[in-house]
Amino acid sequence: MKALILCVCVALLMSASVRLSAADWPALPASDQRVELPAQEWPLRPGPRTIQVLVHYPMGKLSSVNTQTGIMLTLHNWGGTDCVGTASPQVLASRLNVVAVCVNYLQSGPKDSIEGPEPYDFGYLQGLDALRSTYCVFSQLQTQKIEFDSRRIFATGGSGGGNVTLMANKLAPRTFACVVDLCGMKKLSDDIAFNMPGGSDLDARYRRDVSHQYALTLDDQELRWPGHPKHLSVMKELRTQAKIVTVHGVDDRTCPFEDAQEFVANVQTAKLDIVPRFIQKSDIDGKVFSSTGHSLGNRTEIVLQVAGRWLDPQSPDALRRQGATDFERRDVVRYPTHNGVFEISYQDGFPVGRFVKTTPPKYDDHSQLMVVKDAAGTSRPVQTKDDWSQRRQHIVASLEDVMGSLPGSFARVPLAVRVEQEEHIGNLIRRKLVFRSDAHQGVPAYLFIPPHEAGSKLPAVLCLQQTTNAGKNEPAGLAGDPNLHYALELAQRGYVTLAPDYPSFGEYKFDFSPAHGYVSGSMKAVWDNVRAVDLLQSLPEVDGERIGCIGHSLGGHNSMFTAAFEPRLKAIVSNCGFCSFKKDDVPSWTGPRYMPRIAAVYGNNAAKVPFDFPEIVASFAPRAFLACAAEQDSDFDPTGVEDCVNAAKPVYELLGASANLELFRYPSPHAFPEVARRRAYEFLDKHLNPASKKN
Repeated sequence: MKALILCVCVALLMSASVRLSAADWPALPASDQRVELPAQEWPLRPGPRTIQVLVHYPMGKLSSVNTQTGIMLTLHNWGGTDCVGTASPQVLASRLNVVAVCVNYLQSGPKDSIEGPEPYDFGYLQGLDALRSTYCVFSQLQTQKIEFDSRRIFATGGSGGGNVTLMANKLAPRTFACVVDLCGMKKLSDDIAFNMPGGSDLDARYRRDVSHQYALTLDDQELRWPGHPKHLSVMKELRTQAKIVTVHGVDDRTCPFEDAQEFVANVQTAKLDIVPRFIQKSDIDGKVFSSTGHSLGNRTEIVLQVAGRWLDPQSPDALRRQGATDFERRDVVRYPTHNGVFEISYQDGFPVGRFVKTTPPKYDDHSQLMVVKDAAGTSRPVQTKDDWSQRRQHIVASLEDVMGSLPGSFARVPLAVRVEQEEHIGNLIRRKLVFRSDAHQGVPAYLFIPPHEAGSKLPAVLCLQQTTNAGKNEPAGLAGDPNLHYALELAQRGYVTLAPDYPSFGEYKFDFSPAHGYVSGSMKAVWDNVRAVDLLQSLPEVDGERIGCIGHSLGGHNSMFTAAFEPRLKAIVSNCGFCSFKKDDVPSWTGPRYMPRIAAVYGNNAAKVPFDFPEIVASFAPRAFLACAAEQDSDFDPTGVEDCVNAAKPVYELLGASANLELFRYPSPHAFPEVARRRAYEFLDKHLNPASKKN
């Protein structure tokens, strides 16, 4: 097959000052040909880049295109080239009356996709390459005044090609009438990104060290998730019409079946049109389906069998998109991510993607919480719940500026709970266990289960340790100060309690290396605690809507940091755990167990740190929060605690939850005496175990 080079100057495509219209693209070849197009620059190899495209017409001739002819991408797998691992373009062209297009997108072939040093793109530039190829066919048919059915634009692909298919539909949400994903990768999870233990043996070759040139940002990870709930909502708002047909083997371990289930569930929740086909043993016929694993079977026949009724123009169920494509709208599709927004611009017809980082506005006075700033930094009063929601977003973003980003869905691995010991302590069951919080290692913990009626649901409390080498053993009542045995005492009071080790304490060996993917020890602890809530919610004895958190000292602010990110914690108690930075020893927060950026970036200057504890307290609203402050506390000034609580009161008032915010001061040094514990336990009883919900 001879190559026909479409000589379009890359500089023209990449220049912001030159606009290409459809007329600037070279004419389509008269018969099936391999053509070459300029593509968007790949930052990891700066400079001009091209992609090769295989164009297949019905009957092999451009002249055979007619008013019913559509366009269909058929995309190869990870490591493949041309049309490997996907439906045959010749068959699709002849059976479905489409111009079938195979694309050698970014990193096609084993040299770049499998053997190359750079991380695997995982659907972003690859999706843009596929869309650019579609645009070439679309625009040139129009330019050459060849009538075709512009409402019949489809895509399919297998494995990596399935991923690119889903990403192309995401990046151009108003273009496709139907897409067919064949066992495609549904999410760039941490185990795939960093070749870590988890659900897949795929290795995308990213690095967890944020300083490495191949580090993966959370924003990049979010964009590459076709099933991202917020992005599906954007697609819904844009009135996407594509029917998504996803075919996945229940025994697929290369592209884990669990990811496919999550993807389908998220799309269904977003109320988008999806048809799942999960292939089981009963589907195996030896002709179309031959496997419940990754290979599936004859991928050409699979497409025709599962989606032919929507793809065949002669079918009474044939799909035709209504309205203009993204190519014709010439506007911008925007997907918000953790630290900014990805913009896919169709200003020139073909897509050009870029990431725009947003920086949360800075607030000089962190105790003035009834003020919110817009993107330009202009202040206005907080008068509504929406105003407060925006200010709260700024608070969380500022926390992440210091602690690092919350890992989120991509870091979730199976909890893989391992019970190492089970004992009866009076009428309680105490289990020593280890659960996985991420792909790095397990978290040691003690779980207490009180007596209860079969089938009943109990409230639960996450019990976090102070700074002690005894770790979880102290709140579990096995070591240390008897006044800090709150996991045991709350279990005796009728709560399911979980006491995990803080990283580097007790049996939890952790070295805080950036290679583990955490900027701070504080964020590592927060994520461990988020997974601890996952564990509690998974227990049949626990009412997942009645979970609280308590801690003394380190455990006090660990509880607060966690609650700022974890809305499932409905009641929070911090004893001797904080005060405003203005009245605290700021350098004490900068060790590896805490937040090194306070020293490295903000110079141990409280005025420069972008958050303070008044904002953290307010971030809980309207949830219940009790601050217990010892009058003689030499670590945390009790007046600084009171300052924080008072600053947060207007927020609680705005949300109609004034009664949920409490401060209790008591005569004591830095400790958790009985008078304070009794007040704390009564507070938890009030908010987690009201009479109307008691079993």
